[in-house]
Amino acid sequence: MKSAHLYICDHLSLLRPGVDTTLAMARSSRAAGYESYWCLISDLVWRNESLWVFARPFDGEHKVEPGTWLDANHVFKGVFVRTDPPVGREYLAALWLLDAAEQKGLSVWNRPSTLSWANEKTLILRYPDLIPPTRVTNRVDELRDMIETEGAIVLKPLDGNGGRGVFVATAEDRNLSALLETATEEGQRQVMAQKYLAKVREGDRRVLLVDGEALAVLNRVPAEDEHRANMHVGAAASLVSLDADDLRICSALTESFQTLGLRFVGLDIIDGYLTEINVTSPTGVEEVLAGGGPDLCAYLMDRL
Repeated sequence: MKSAHLYICDHLSLLRPGVDTTLAMARSSRAAGYESYWCLISDLVWRNESLWVFARPFDGEHKVEPGTWLDANHVFKGVFVRTDPPVGREYLAALWLLDAAEQKGLSVWNRPSTLSWANEKTLILRYPDLIPPTRVTNRVDELRDMIETEGAIVLKPLDGNGGRGVFVATAEDRNLSALLETATEEGQRQVMAQKYLAKVREGDRRVLLVDGEALAVLNRVPAEDEHRANMHVGAAASLVSLDADDLRICSALTESFQTLGLRFVGLDIIDGYLTEINVTSPTGVEEVLAGGGPDLCAYLMDRL
């Protein structure tokens, strides 16, 4: 009988106690009676007919225990892919191996074949009716044109996470040329540009879904001197109720997510617009629980 869960994640030293969802999930695995293990994306090996993992025991804390090789399909009831972007060649290679193991019956959250192409910024382009005015380009003139049209834009690197490398650009910015050249690496790098939504000052809503069901919403309000609503740069998060826009957007996405095998997902919604879809390592479960919301990790364990 399969009696363990595996977390493929960044090194434990990079996970933040008290806020990191991966740590909370591992503790929930133990509480549900499962052995829990973690590994890096480089710890996967295909041997003849099976995926083998150099796995280390994981109790949801930071102590790194000695590892051992385990046959994934015979040991793990569930595998959670939790490595943060950016995506590189090693990450893609790991997903290819996980996809092969999934075809042999391994349960992987989220589906590896989908993760191999589902960029967290550009995935929203599949749902144009739900998103704000958006362009993806490496052309400075294209970005200037959008600024003229929209007044202010938000620039995002396609391979970033946690608000890193995100800028607000306006026509009045005296450093606009330098900012656009830096963001695009002088025309060599694609970026996403979205209309700046002023209501972000009232909050960027993180909606957490499991198997298409919206279970909790965190409203993240940027710090006074910040435009980014990411918690690690000082945004204040509070648990709020689902509103009509949340329900409308979630309803429009549920069938697509089920088809794509996206089982645990975080949506970012500002002023009724979908701005990002987090599929690699959604966060926020600790903040939801601290705010008196449901135990999402326990819910995840029940769905395996």
